[in-house]
Amino acid sequence: MKMSQLSNSFIGKSYLCAILGHRFLTTKRVNSHFNEYQCSVCRQQATNDCNGQKIIMTSQLKEINETLFYLHQKRAFVTKFYILKKTK
Repeated sequence: MKMSQLSNSFIGKSYLCAILGHRFLTTKRVNSHFNEYQCSVCRQQATNDCNGQKIIMTSQLKEINETLFYLHQKRAFVTKFYILKKTK
């Protein structure tokens, strides 16, 4: 019996992750230090904390990651277009 058949018939998705652990895949790279992850089995979202460990995503952490992503993009834009033009 395949694992997918076992998980669908006998064990629920949340129980499968509770027993075997989550299978996190990277869904978004916020910046060089922080990433967002999603479990491929139960679709639970997680992110990195300041120590580099994965923690469960909350609405507050999601807002923080969005702000960090925006600031990272803004900084990359400014360094690419404005600083390079001034030095030429």
